[in-house]
Amino acid sequence: MQIRFVQAKSILNRSKLGGYTLNPYTGCPHGCVYCYNQHFIKIINPDEVWGDFLEIKINAPDILEKEITGKYKGKKDRVFFSTITDPYNPFEKQHQLTKRCLEVLAKYKWPVDILTKSDLALRDLDLFKQFDKKIAVGFTITTINPQFQMLLEPGASLIEKRLAALKMLKKQGIITYAFIGPILPYFTNLKQIFEALQDKVDYLLLDTLNTKGENWKGVEKLLKTHYPQLLKEYREKLFTNRPEYEQELEKEIKFLSQTFKIPTKILF
Repeated sequence: MQIRFVQAKSILNRSKLGGYTLNPYTGCPHGCVYCYNQHFIKIINPDEVWGDFLEIKINAPDILEKEITGKYKGKKDRVFFSTITDPYNPFEKQHQLTKRCLEVLAKYKWPVDILTKSDLALRDLDLFKQFDKKIAVGFTITTINPQFQMLLEPGASLIEKRLAALKMLKKQGIITYAFIGPILPYFTNLKQIFEALQDKVDYLLLDTLNTKGENWKGVEKLLKTHYPQLLKEYREKLFTNRPEYEQELEKEIKFLSQTFKIPTKILF
């Protein structure tokens, strides 16, 4: 993996979905085969291969404080960690850029959302408490099968560690959620996931696979290598009959939401 230390010119970005996004790093070593950033990186830098590089924005906390006391003063809004990295990727353990950015946001009482695949987030539990319910911490759960997880997300924390982290955070009074996405036929057993998340989350977000460009290629390559018998089903559900497939998914999700009494938001 290529590691580059860079000086960021800015760190907060307005999101089309509202609020801001904050990426203390660019790139991610988790190697998830379905990551939507595979498509994104090919647009902005065709020579880069997603998963092979990480940019460490060493001045991120300083730039953040300048921005929220400067051009964004009086424009307080929710800050989302992160869109083009995992804020708790393995390099965060050493460099602590996410932690230091959170310390700045806590100081100025800005609300925060975090989404990660790493139980390293537990390190910052005491810091989360400083936000006084103005923070939500989520974990991506695509499957609860350890064998599938190692194929889909080889560099991420084990599923049992993510579930244990959610349980701990919830017990400590932190607002928690899970992002079930992308929902992958055969690999994502929604009933098992809902069951595993009972009493661990306040709500769920769910989405299907973004099949643009490199995103589909990563999944297709995995299927050709390990599960060629699934290729036909995938092509039918995600391309040929996608509207019908998503309608059936929506019915299942609503049923499970009522059964397990977990609020859900469907994003597809």
